[in-house]
Amino acid sequence: MLEKLKEMIEQLSEKDAKTWLRLTLLRLDQLTKIDVPKEDIIEEIQHIVQIIDHQPPPRTNYDMIHIAGSESTAGSLKVGLERNHKVIGFWEMFDIGPLGDSSTRQEWLQDHINIFEDFFEEEFTSKFKKAIEELNHIPPHIPVILWTADNAHEQIFHRYILHHLRNSDNEVVLINATKGYGNLPLSKHFVPAHSGEIMPETLKVIFENESENILPINARNQLSDEWLQLKGTKDLLRIWKNEEIQGVPEEYIDQELLHCAQKVQRDFAENDFVKAARIIGEMHGQLEGEFNTAFLEYRLRTLAFEGYFKIKGIPKSMRHYSVRLKDREGEHA
Repeated sequence: MLEKLKEMIEQLSEKDAKTWLRLTLLRLDQLTKIDVPKEDIIEEIQHIVQIIDHQPPPRTNYDMIHIAGSESTAGSLKVGLERNHKVIGFWEMFDIGPLGDSSTRQEWLQDHINIFEDFFEEEFTSKFKKAIEELNHIPPHIPVILWTADNAHEQIFHRYILHHLRNSDNEVVLINATKGYGNLPLSKHFVPAHSGEIMPETLKVIFENESENILPINARNQLSDEWLQLKGTKDLLRIWKNEEIQGVPEEYIDQELLHCAQKVQRDFAENDFVKAARIIGEMHGQLEGEFNTAFLEYRLRTLAFEGYFKIKGIPKSMRHYSVRLKDREGEHA
């Protein structure tokens, strides 16, 4: 098995190898976050290996185009769907930062969010532009399946895409993966807030159930207009609450973050320094993924700079530094 795997990897181009490695890591990350049994994770990895082993030549004709707001969702769709379905995946975080001017947005993300400069250039700029080019070259006769879910980023994302497609003749089916999952005869203890949390085979079932629900033109235009309204706002943090996108202050979760840090520090570090990644992981789980980890790290780092924490290490990523809450009355920087 190991020798065969080596041969498969040798036959992949550098681009394809990076794509499949990224997909595998994304799936592992998502599966561990939602507490999937180890056996299912192993089965998922074996499934990816089988797909790599049977990679056919790339095709140029497709029956449907799927558009997803994350690489994780795009990867799952590529695994779960047949080859006559093309998937375009975007890398973005529409729930944070300014939405108006693209250069202002990029500058804010670079200044506030811990993304390495080279990574930012590759992921945000190059990949986003490539996805837009693919979007611009969709033939008018091919139906578009646009994926969303009950979270601020994907809700804003599908409005952005519908504005981009406003003058296109393509039929558009909008699938809310959260609601589609809720309609399945599955255990109700798990409610996926993000489409990327759903297994490939389940996304396929959701697609089959929802694929006939074509979005009317008036609904498309309304959602497109809502994107323009969002672009005009000054909010730097947006949440999905009561079935609508709401702008909230940057400090919206600061108190919860401080309480979480206090608990983690007490339970895992005996009131000593604790890794930032540990606090952010606990907070992400506590909030059920409502906020992305990059934003949580930004707020933790900001609170440290404002004097709520002592800091050890260089905060170039959540794994490179530790924090300890200060005694606000008796301890000084």
